[in-house]
Amino acid sequence: MRILALTTSLDRPEAAIFAGLARRGASVTVMGTPAPDHRRTLEGAGIPIIDFAFKNRFDLAGMRRLRQVVRQHKIEIVYALSNRALSSSVIGLYRMPVRIVAYRGTVGHISRFDPSSWFTYLNPRIQKILCVSQAVERYLARVGVAQSRLITIYKGHNPAWYQSSLLPSRGDFSIPEDAFVVSCTAVMRAVKGVDDLIKAVELLLGEIPSLHLLLIGSIKDRDIEQAIERFTDRSRLHLTGFREDATQLARLADLTVMASKNREGFPKSVIEAMSQGVPALVTSVGGMPELVGNGIAGMLAEPSNPESIAQGIRTLYHNRELRTQLGAAAAERIATVFNVERTIEQTHAVFSELLASHL
Repeated sequence: MRILALTTSLDRPEAAIFAGLARRGASVTVMGTPAPDHRRTLEGAGIPIIDFAFKNRFDLAGMRRLRQVVRQHKIEIVYALSNRALSSSVIGLYRMPVRIVAYRGTVGHISRFDPSSWFTYLNPRIQKILCVSQAVERYLARVGVAQSRLITIYKGHNPAWYQSSLLPSRGDFSIPEDAFVVSCTAVMRAVKGVDDLIKAVELLLGEIPSLHLLLIGSIKDRDIEQAIERFTDRSRLHLTGFREDATQLARLADLTVMASKNREGFPKSVIEAMSQGVPALVTSVGGMPELVGNGIAGMLAEPSNPESIAQGIRTLYHNRELRTQLGAAAAERIATVFNVERTIEQTHAVFSELLASHL
């Protein structure tokens, strides 16, 4: 099994998946620009790295380089994890005897009336699309992708990645030790619904005197900035900006919230918090209901509805036993359903099946 993985910004689970495929005997080559930590993971697994970044969806130089690599390494499967790489594969590998596999992590932005979609996920040249969630799989089926080309494989994690003895304290952010802390970790754009979360917390300030909101990450939206400026008690709103230790900061909270309005896949920050036993409240959009097992390992709220989000916070504030139960279920769900070894096994099985079929 000879695989060429085309990446843009390789993340930790992807690096672990490719290393796991190599351990199973696959010959894996990565074409991309991985960060130093992920590069070490790949190199430790004996995976060659070809430093290259596709400039756009129709990168002619990239297509020529891609054809050279496929010939040189006798590649059988090209696995494209970005739109640029996928378009370049569909066009650049025309008439070459290689199987093309795509990865899709979000819903939306594909249309039969958009010509660019026919150079990516709607193109019949793509033998398989690995969907990060059932929500993504259902969406692709609705826009016309044959069900036989679709499969959901959750992007797995390893809970050990998120354990650390170097933990910040609430005092570092002027949060009282006895506070009830709600956190959100994200690059805060409009789609993340942070403005709805801020409104929800404001609804509860008088009702829950110990309530504090911890926002972790950079703010990229003027509406969110204005919601922060209008917040009625700034002593109970804490902003960290971008943090390298964002994963560890999740443990300062009693509850993590992702109030996305639409198109959400599986937010990494929620997975990281859940893996550490922090209960999650998420809106019922995209793959997030699957992430929390439709209420088994976390609570659901309505998107774009601050009152519904507030009700979820209220319920968990008043029920310590439920918080403990959901936190334990969350950690168990990440360790089992979303375990990286399961992802490696399922991905290897799909690639093996493809190689057994005729082009």
